Amino acid sequence: MSKSSNTFAVSERVTHFMYGPGTITEIGAVYTTIDFDENGRRKFVTTMVQLEPTTILAPVPVKKSKAKAKTPKEAKEVKEPKSAKAGK
Repeated sequence: MSKSSNTFAVSERVTHFMYGPGTITEIGAVYTTIDFDENGRRKFVTTMVQLEPTTILAPVPVKKSKAKAKTPKEAKEVKEPKSAKAGK
């Protein structure tokens, strides 16, 4: 049986008939925002959205590895100004 989002709380896991399982991120007087596992973040009219509670756990976020630091390029030879060469 579907329930409106008024009966759920932020961070609660729910499922939507079209978008699948997700986590409620915001519940407002007008809009409810849900971050779905496979369909991204969606915003619904709070009084109209039909949700079901779910026991499906949220996916573990993939940690992005830090980019390796670039090694500085070897310094190019510094050319002497023309006036310095003339004095030699």
